Amino acid sequence: MIAEGTCTVKVLTNLLEFYHHESCGQCTPCREGTGWAADILHRIEHGHGTSDDIENLARVSSYIGGFTICALGDAASMPIDSFVKKFRHEFEDHVKLKRCPYDNRFPQYHIPIA
Repeated sequence: MIAEGTCTVKVLTNLLEFYHHESCGQCTPCREGTGWAADILHRIEHGHGTSDDIENLARVSSYIGGFTICALGDAASMPIDSFVKKFRHEFEDHVKLKRCPYDNRFPQYHIPIA
């Protein structure tokens, strides 16, 4: 569950940084694509993105999913496609305002261990 007011660009950036870190590096689409996507998202999140970056993000995703040996590439590309489709206005807001309109909100949840 993502809390209301959370920056979805920040959520996707965090997710792609994880996938890039977890890539074994064997497949070029996964090794390079997850890094490129994370870099693009980082630029958008920190106010240095352009409208072309949003299109490039979708393009990079199309070169990752379905072109890797394991499912990590597919797992990385599907959230990119979904977030850009469902929350495109938030990506565009980041680009227009040259900053995060949500003050980079990314709540940390502390789940008590029973």
